[in-house]
Amino acid sequence: MSILIVDDSGVVRSVVKKSLDLYGYRDVIEAEDGVDAMNKIKSVFQSIELYVLDVNMPNMDGITLIGEIRKLDPATPIVMLTTESDKQKMVQAKNMGATGWIIKPFDADKFIKVVEMFLKK
Repeated sequence: MSILIVDDSGVVRSVVKKSLDLYGYRDVIEAEDGVDAMNKIKSVFQSIELYVLDVNMPNMDGITLIGEIRKLDPATPIVMLTTESDKQKMVQAKNMGATGWIIKPFDADKFIKVVEMFLKK
């Protein structure tokens, strides 16, 4: 089973991947924006057990991506990992199907607690 990280920052993807790796989550798929993510999701969404998405990305933003993911996968948890703290966007993401929201920069231990809450490793 995989975790999909979608963020236009390679540095953020790397930090998230390293944090996951430290806690034994090694099957990680990376995408640089929503379009890249959808191209990858279409072939592997049955094996994804958690989505970690940024909100603000080029080509397809995270809120739009939630809607596209939910068309294929109505149940897998989606955690937003973003600098965005706008309450309206949080409500919009929740209404679209997001299941969690973490503000960057993030504490790795708190991030992993959220991951484990959804994955029950």
